[in-house]
Amino acid sequence: MKQRSLNEEKVVIAATELAKKDGLESVTLTKTAKSLDIQPQSMYRYVKNTTDLKAKILANNLQLLVDQLYEKLIGVSGEEALLNLVTTVAFGEYTQIMPHDFAGVSKYLEYSDVKEQYDRLYSMLPKLLKTFINDSDTIRRGTQVLADYMLGESVTSRNNNDSDQDLRKKDFLINVKNIIEMLKNL
Repeated sequence: MKQRSLNEEKVVIAATELAKKDGLESVTLTKTAKSLDIQPQSMYRYVKNTTDLKAKILANNLQLLVDQLYEKLIGVSGEEALLNLVTTVAFGEYTQIMPHDFAGVSKYLEYSDVKEQYDRLYSMLPKLLKTFINDSDTIRRGTQVLADYMLGESVTSRNNNDSDQDLRKKDFLINVKNIIEMLKNL
């Protein structure tokens, strides 16, 4: 009998491939085990249950997203960096399976790896706002408004296939610039 070298990382990679093909919600321990050519019971060595497996997929993909955002922002600062960040989250194709409905991610925030990566994403906004706004209350409120707007647009732009994406993006940028000006004038 051939010796296997299976580990958690390989299980998550296999599950991620299934999610890319059929969507995150279709991932199960049984399907993942089948793709690895192992018995479903063997999956419990690496994950607690299907929800835990999905959380691991999301944590990895959130980490990829945040790492890509930081890489994209190298050499860019202030308002330009903020515009790049919110536009990428709202319209970018940053991963193949990361749900653009971040409300869906919220049901996995009890998993520390998912929460850590989500917090990394969310914390980028106040860091960038602090580069040109000094008031902590304005930064806090600006973070809330911009987070809601970019995450909401991420969902809306993908669920309106009939809409002109270039026009949506143009309007989005105008609105974000107006929000920034409003925050600067508070």
